[in-house]
Amino acid sequence: MRRFAVSVALVCLVGLALAGSRLLSGAAQEATPTVGAPASSVGLTSVVLARIPPATAPGQELQLVRVEVAPGAAVAGHTHPGTIALCLESGSVVFGVTAGTATMTRAATAATPEAAEQLGANAEAVLQPGDCLTFDATQTVHTLHNHGGPAVIWQAHLYAVGERPTTFLGTPAP
Repeated sequence: MRRFAVSVALVCLVGLALAGSRLLSGAAQEATPTVGAPASSVGLTSVVLARIPPATAPGQELQLVRVEVAPGAAVAGHTHPGTIALCLESGSVVFGVTAGTATMTRAATAATPEAAEQLGANAEAVLQPGDCLTFDATQTVHTLHNHGGPAVIWQAHLYAVGERPTTFLGTPAP
């Protein structure tokens, strides 16, 4: 699974490079932090670093996003309109699954993908640097909490163009 997550990110970057410098520079200029985050998402700053509509997935957009997670951040249960592969670069966060499933590959087991863990409903996992998750975000209701210092997540997200990127189902617990 870690290889899959890395592959998704690399495919995104290679696709952008092949699309030309104009597309790449346009995506870089659009890379602005999310402003006015809803009460359901406190302490996150997301920046879209690259985006491309893959020729092999008409009507879809692949994004590479860097998410800064502030100390004390809390994100209520939510879904997204697509598939996500994410890896924690630094810090430590608690990822929770309320409904659905997610596949987690710990950094220490990246050389043995068969060691991936399945997270089911009502499960939480503490992610450390290098840990990765993949999941169908349309079916997996998930939460995020940061009880420690700053953290950074890299996320590749494939979703239908024009759809609302996040649907919140509640407010975060303190």
